[in-house]
Amino acid sequence: MNSDYKSKKYIFIIILFINIVFIKSSFTQEKSLPQVKVQKVEKINFIEELNLIGSINANESVKITAVVSEKIKSIKFEEGSFIKKNDILLELENNEEKAILKQVDAELEESTTNYIRAKKLLSEGNASQSMIDKKLMEKKKLEGKFQEIQAKLNDLIIKAPFNGIIGTKNYSNGSFINPGDVITSLYDISKVKVEIYIPEIYVSKIYKKQFFLATLPSINNTSFKGEVYAINPSIDKETRTFKVIGIIQENNNYSLKPGMMANIELKLRSREIFIVPEGAIIPEDEKSFLYILEENNVLKKRQVVTGKRNDGSIEIVKGINQSDMIVFEGTNKIRNGSEVTVIK
Repeated sequence: MNSDYKSKKYIFIIILFINIVFIKSSFTQEKSLPQVKVQKVEKINFIEELNLIGSINANESVKITAVVSEKIKSIKFEEGSFIKKNDILLELENNEEKAILKQVDAELEESTTNYIRAKKLLSEGNASQSMIDKKLMEKKKLEGKFQEIQAKLNDLIIKAPFNGIIGTKNYSNGSFINPGDVITSLYDISKVKVEIYIPEIYVSKIYKKQFFLATLPSINNTSFKGEVYAINPSIDKETRTFKVIGIIQENNNYSLKPGMMANIELKLRSREIFIVPEGAIIPEDEKSFLYILEENNVLKKRQVVTGKRNDGSIEIVKGINQSDMIVFEGTNKIRNGSEVTVIK
């Protein structure tokens, strides 16, 4: 009987030991599950921006030139000053033309008087129609000559074609100039245009009245609001870019000047995108993967297509749904099909 008791005691101890080992094994196995952090895929409204370089141009500019060969009599403008439309910029020597015009004017007055007198004589029967025609022809010839000389006199006075800032002068009083010689330039910079070259891939995303921000390093990084004014319809074959003209409507103190360089921040149309933390992406063989948490805390490795990166997040273009729970921390301890413990 003592022997049976000992046998049962040994069996009990063995069973107890097996149970302890099993429980400990189970507990150890549960504790050894990889721990990960997960989050839901985020959907945001994303406004894409283009950062480019632009150059400032005058809204309107013109080179002031002469149309006749003559000596400069008097320059009427101060360099860099504001000029109004039709202000006289300079006068050329005109003494000879004035003397000729005075003489022709006197001849025209006499011819007009003779023509009127001849018409009266014709009505009295004391003159022929041929004489009247001759007097009329003489009068018209002198009128044409008068207008010709008057036009030349007008060419000797050069006026501003629009409001603007006048440039520096290339000639002085007494200088002799010829047709086409550039005396100065006039710039309308009450508003300015911005010349921007944009990569071809964005051609479908640029439209008129599209907002942009121009920041000028040369004036303490001051920013100005502008909008797209015109879009060139052709692509440059060498640079694969297309030209866009923007306009900045307000330049009240004329701080924006032609030739300045501007940093352009162009806002594209907004769109909704999925984003995940960059740390959630698993790169393999030039491909990208995410771990998706499924039922029973089991992970599934899924290939995705990524897009733009911004502030620690990355866009997922293809491969996920908004309801997916993705692993963003602990990815180095897991693989496809792993059972995990989710921690906060």
